[in-house]
Amino acid sequence: MVVAALFMLALAAPAFAISPSEQACLDAGGQFDRIQGQVICVVTETGKNPKFTDTNATTGQGNTGNKTETSDVCGGTGSGKCPPGQF
Repeated sequence: MVVAALFMLALAAPAFAISPSEQACLDAGGQFDRIQGQVICVVTETGKNPKFTDTNATTGQGNTGNKTETSDVCGGTGSGKCPPGQF
């Protein structure tokens, strides 16, 4: 009887729980990926003029809070620099 109850409890638990880093990334509207222990969260924002985009990528070792590196790239400008007042 106890074995059956434990089996039913195991089936009711979610198969995959998402990490706090992944949840934070998704909450920010980003795309999350994990490759060989390195995690990356990419968030793209459209400016007031839709031809301009600001892409922010945050990477970390194991999670986005450990040994982080951030890159910020503006698209649609030609120079890669964000125009003032767009974002």
